[in-house]
Amino acid sequence: MGFVSPAQDYVESRISLDQQFVVHPSATYFMRAATTYIRAGIAQGALLIVDASVKPCDGSVVVCSLGGEFQLRRYRLYPYAHFEHLSGDGRKDRIDPEWADENDGIFGVVTHAVNDMRTMEFDDCPVI
Repeated sequence: MGFVSPAQDYVESRISLDQQFVVHPSATYFMRAATTYIRAGIAQGALLIVDASVKPCDGSVVVCSLGGEFQLRRYRLYPYAHFEHLSGDGRKDRIDPEWADENDGIFGVVTHAVNDMRTMEFDDCPVI
């Protein structure tokens, strides 16, 4: 029989990335980004955590089905509902009102992006 360690009150549990980032395990998917989207903070090869049970709000980055392919887009509601290209070139894909029953063609909302910071370089001034 020994004494109780005085440091026992300060013992913390290990950090679990599942507990931190996965809210709905049965509706969460992991995907890899095919290209870099600097304005969205997503690098090529980034691990994207996508939750299919979350309802998107204006400005959410979503995985949507366009032309039979999964695409990353920003979900916008104003001045009309549309998907905005993440490249920042101003292209928009209008959301067809008939899709409302199919969740607007949205597969899920990107809740987190895990980038490999060893290979990333973000410039403060996108003009140069």
